[in-house]
Amino acid sequence: MRPIQVSIRLLSTVGVLVGFLCFGVAAAMHPGGYDLNRDYLSTLLRDASAPSRITAVVGMFVFCVSIALVFERLARSTESTGGPKVIRVAGIGSTVYAALAVTPLHDLMVMISVVFFAIAVLALLRALYLGREVGFLAAGFACFALLVASTTIYYSQHFVVVLPWAQRILFVVCAVWLVCLDLHVPGLRLGRIEPA
Repeated sequence: MRPIQVSIRLLSTVGVLVGFLCFGVAAAMHPGGYDLNRDYLSTLLRDASAPSRITAVVGMFVFCVSIALVFERLARSTESTGGPKVIRVAGIGSTVYAALAVTPLHDLMVMISVVFFAIAVLALLRALYLGREVGFLAAGFACFALLVASTTIYYSQHFVVVLPWAQRILFVVCAVWLVCLDLHVPGLRLGRIEPA
């Protein structure tokens, strides 16, 4: 891999870490404190009067741009038929709508982002399956299961007490999976069917 490619891949990793750092700073600055057991990430994004909101919005923007770049590179590395386009459109689309979750249309943007993200993850899982990448495939299934569980809790309103933690865990686990996949893409066979 050329040095410029390594730098760009590391830039996405740094961007994800900066996004998480901004969320941490925003939580520390949040008026009245940020309760890990009751507050969501959107708590930091919605309160227009809170000085912490700007930091959270910047963190969300940096995080989304970084993950969009990851999806673009993963799409370029995928060889399965139709896979690159689905990963690119759904993956980048999910980050665009996630970034728009800072607007008053928060709930709609989150719902659209989740649908796009689920489609992108399924396309990645197919490519990993075709390439027989068992470790990343298993981790991807775990991410997808967390996404389905969190979404089910949110819309069913059952077990809502665990939703703040489920949301944060989902963000971290999916980001780590995507970044690790991105960093290891040159050695992976995304969507390439290996001869038996």
